Amino acid sequence: MVRLVKIEIGILVLFIIDRVAKWLAIHSHSHQGVFLIPRTIGFILERNQGIAYSISLPLTVLIIVTILIIFILIFLALRAYGRSELAVVFALSAIIVGAFSNLIDRIRYGYVIDYIVLTSWPVFNLADVLILVGAIWLLRMILKHRESKKI
Repeated sequence: MVRLVKIEIGILVLFIIDRVAKWLAIHSHSHQGVFLIPRTIGFILERNQGIAYSISLPLTVLIIVTILIIFILIFLALRAYGRSELAVVFALSAIIVGAFSNLIDRIRYGYVIDYIVLTSWPVFNLADVLILVGAIWLLRMILKHRESKKI
């Protein structure tokens, strides 16, 4: 139980960092961004109106689908919690928090605030990282579970 609380607090802290970084990106007076390594690694405001890789969908559809996915993931996380599957709870919580942070942007601004630049990657945000890490962790557990059933 203590491990789960620490995990959830850590994810909550990452959510807060993402929200603060998005606020700073919106309120920054530098339209050129701030780069630690010129044109390679830095922070810049990018307004992403699409989903992954800027794939375009109507805003209403994005909001409704995101809300439905979040509710399904919350249901699955509660089931995993009841079964004491902490790794699954961690993965689902990361995805939920990331999706929720991006949902806040869509509702408030009509787009997602991206702000991290890494070389040739599309600009992204910490919420995207949470979603990706949670999805990879979940996929890893699914594959591991399937492999153990084959033995």
